[in-house]
Amino acid sequence: MNPHWIVEVEIEPAVALPSGERLDRESFQAWLWEHAAGLTGIDEGSVSAEVAATRGLVADPVVIDAAAAPADRDWMAGLAAAACWFTDEPTARAAALLIARVEGCRVGRVRREDPCEPDAGWRAAFGPITVPGFGIVRPAWEKGTGGVGSDGATIFIDPGVGFGTGLHETTQLCLAAVVACRRSGGTLDRVLDFGSGSGILAIAAAVCGARRVAAVESDDRVHEAIRANAARNGVAGRVHVAATLPAGAEPYDLVLANIVAPVLLEHVTALCRAAGRGGGVVLSGLRAGDGPAVADAYAAILGTAPAVTVRGDWHCLVFARGR
Repeated sequence: MNPHWIVEVEIEPAVALPSGERLDRESFQAWLWEHAAGLTGIDEGSVSAEVAATRGLVADPVVIDAAAAPADRDWMAGLAAAACWFTDEPTARAAALLIARVEGCRVGRVRREDPCEPDAGWRAAFGPITVPGFGIVRPAWEKGTGGVGSDGATIFIDPGVGFGTGLHETTQLCLAAVVACRRSGGTLDRVLDFGSGSGILAIAAAVCGARRVAAVESDDRVHEAIRANAARNGVAGRVHVAATLPAGAEPYDLVLANIVAPVLLEHVTALCRAAGRGGGVVLSGLRAGDGPAVADAYAAILGTAPAVTVRGDWHCLVFARGR
């Protein structure tokens, strides 16, 4: 694998181009693809809780995993860090000069990274993640196979693209809910993962026995990553990726949605319909103040109150229903 060059950038929610045109963060990234010669990828990351607090982005510092999430699931509305990837140094440095002229952007380091060097690259930051109530999430490059044993489930996820490495509390709550459904004897044959990100929940459901899983992700840039993660776990034939909810699909035994409250409320009717009369619904991505409104909206349609699980500052609503 050849070395590559990375330009580290901090991007405000809105920026101003040298021409005076103002763009939001997503539109600016699209502009970069058109104007930064040699650009091969943009990897959104996150600033630390300490940096977020010092910049006044949050009142109470929390760990934020922005990954490469689309705007409707970006829980950090303020400053975002990004790494712009290039194949050689001249194009990287030319792009750094281009970006530096954009108001609302701050260029950090321009650095070389060689994936073939054992201590180089971002992989060193990722190791196995133990998820209570689920098992272990391992990086995709480690040896082994996905499966379920006496000590829980094991899955392999590439943390490079798409929200959902297994580190964030909201993802962990959903993973635990999948295993709890399996252990309770509930049917886990058809599963919907709405807002799939890296595909971690869809893959977990398939590894735990689901025969058919719909991984619905509006950001089609990560679809291939979902498929690759599914293949790494040996469940490619059971995880089906789509940008929108499949029309006319049979009801699902379990509906998973790890997004944010406004999106959950926007899709309440569609997600409850997807669960049919007997399917369970697991909703996460919720802070304490978000829970009551979301719980009431879904309970009104599903006809049952949720159990609430909590990890850190994050809440998960589990609507368990029987046929």
